[in-house]
Amino acid sequence: MIRSKSRTSFPPAALPCPWLMFCHGQHSKTQTFYSVSNANFCVKRIPDISGKRICASFHEWMVMVDRYSSDCFLLNIISLEKMDLPPWEDVPYQFWILSAPPTDDNYIVGFIGEDSHSITFCRPGDGKWVEHTFEPEIGTLRGYTICKGQIYCHGLQHGQANLVILDIVDHRVEVRHVLRGRPDSPVVPELFVSVPYFIESCEEIFLVEMFMLGASTKKIRDIAIFKLDLSSLKWVKVESLGDRTFFINKATNCISCSATKSGTLGNSIYFTQDDKESMYVFDVEEKCIHALCPCPYLGHNVAQKQWVIPART
Repeated sequence: MIRSKSRTSFPPAALPCPWLMFCHGQHSKTQTFYSVSNANFCVKRIPDISGKRICASFHEWMVMVDRYSSDCFLLNIISLEKMDLPPWEDVPYQFWILSAPPTDDNYIVGFIGEDSHSITFCRPGDGKWVEHTFEPEIGTLRGYTICKGQIYCHGLQHGQANLVILDIVDHRVEVRHVLRGRPDSPVVPELFVSVPYFIESCEEIFLVEMFMLGASTKKIRDIAIFKLDLSSLKWVKVESLGDRTFFINKATNCISCSATKSGTLGNSIYFTQDDKESMYVFDVEEKCIHALCPCPYLGHNVAQKQWVIPART
């Protein structure tokens, strides 16, 4: 007798906006996908996601690391195509990078070390990870986005924010440029903690800075948005996103899509916090935050929340 796979083992259909995926349950075996465009959800148990940690993403491709073994691989969240990576030891890191889909000839997957002094990377088919050490002047790298094949990282050195641009040349990672300084802060920096997020949108780079009161990561005092002038490499304050909608991911690439095409709220930023099931929407024009609880039944065992499956336009 031939047994067919359960429909719950397949991902939901791709939408013109991301799904918000909750990994929860015992050993994170269950995934609940929530659609912000039509306010519905579906529950899945996808074996290649169950018990895994999502470390980086590029469109529908995600870097997956097993929570209980050294297994590491790329997964296409739409087709469930899988590409193995070399075994990975659970070492401290700042963040992972996936520079392009694996169909690109010049892409890498890797992670920035905890001290930000190196990147350890490979390509599927490689038998081992390769470490490249950076020069010390780049400071601590805290996050990134990809634009036109280049890696734009947010750095921090001696309390000063930097923009670090990395090139991929012949499957090597090279520092192309380090821009000192940061955009003008709308709040007093001594009183607030800034959490930056880079977002690529229509081949433009945006910086979303969330300012937290004191050391708290929940009390948001302000959210500021800047766009990088790619010709002068200077940050310009942005007062409106227009038809754009941003989706903030903490561990993986942030996502942008058209509000008109996706059915989401335009001129808005969707994000989550560490308070389990809640989702928040920041209205850029009104400068206010709305809280939603899309899946209140999940309980207190949510291991990870990510915006996944990019816009299909």
